[in-house]
Amino acid sequence: MIGIMPVKLDYALAEKKALVKALYQVLEEEAQKFPFVCKPGCAVCCTVNIVATGAEARYFLDTLAPAQKESLYQKLKPLEGARRIRPKVTPNEMAALYMAGKEPPPDEGFVYEPCIFLDENKNCLIYQYRPFICRTVYSLKTCTVDSEALMPPEFLSLSTVFIQLLEEIDFAGLYGSFYDLLLFFLERERAGETEDLSIPEELLANREVPDFAIPPEHEKYVRSVLSRLYRQKIDHKTFKDLLDEIKEGAQVKEALSFLGDALG
Repeated sequence: MIGIMPVKLDYALAEKKALVKALYQVLEEEAQKFPFVCKPGCAVCCTVNIVATGAEARYFLDTLAPAQKESLYQKLKPLEGARRIRPKVTPNEMAALYMAGKEPPPDEGFVYEPCIFLDENKNCLIYQYRPFICRTVYSLKTCTVDSEALMPPEFLSLSTVFIQLLEEIDFAGLYGSFYDLLLFFLERERAGETEDLSIPEELLANREVPDFAIPPEHEKYVRSVLSRLYRQKIDHKTFKDLLDEIKEGAQVKEALSFLGDALG
């Protein structure tokens, strides 16, 4: 349990990973409709400041052989306390705060250091299984260390909604630094995959979507893509039906009072 929010780390994991994969696919289909200039080796955006859900971490980790997991653990363990972004609220907590007219706490800890999953040619070693946040960073112009990516605003709105939905997929799971999540699950596996393993304070509990943050001018576009995603078939069920089934089966009820004094 994190605060008043219980976590169920292994609940419906196979189904969650199937939903994650479907969401990734729809986002990438949309990305192909824009003239983005990103290409292999342009890794300005590939830093240690990656955030993800626990389901995303497991989506990657569960593809590794025992020897690969041990190698990854040895690479991550020295970075356990290293500086990087560790969010203070989840995307859906942030949305709830904005809906209440409150400012969420700013992310701190950004450091410009290359991701550990880049090879010597600055290509991603886990490209097929990279987290969603890595899949959203596209640009219409070539990026540099001193310039930000140029992203179509409607695609940015879609990415924001999908990030919220990704958290809901892993309802009662975890959210935080990708490296911290990987290290936690690797240590949990080494300890015998016990639910009683202490969850680090920097990892947050995932929440349901309070409402989607969609600017009015992007609503038609985002809703159309969201509708297509919801209709995607996963093992004879639609994406939406499977998602609803997972949330109901988790038997975790919460109210937006989880924000406590922040909304007071």
